Amino acid sequence: MGLIDVFAATIPSLAFVPGVHVNYAATVLPMKDGLPEMHDFPAEIGGSGEQVPE
Repeated sequence: MGLIDVFAATIPSLAFVPGVHVNYAATVLPMKDGLPEMHDFPAEIGGSGEQVPE
């Protein structure tokens, strides 16, 4: 797919705005921020596209 995964925190000057939580089915820290929470990955990038309830 030509993608590279980089932790946003490693680039302090990056104005990062999250849009979705991935692999949320295995979370240990629930996030109550209103963003979509995906079971694994969005279908557009090969995941199931299944969302888990907040």
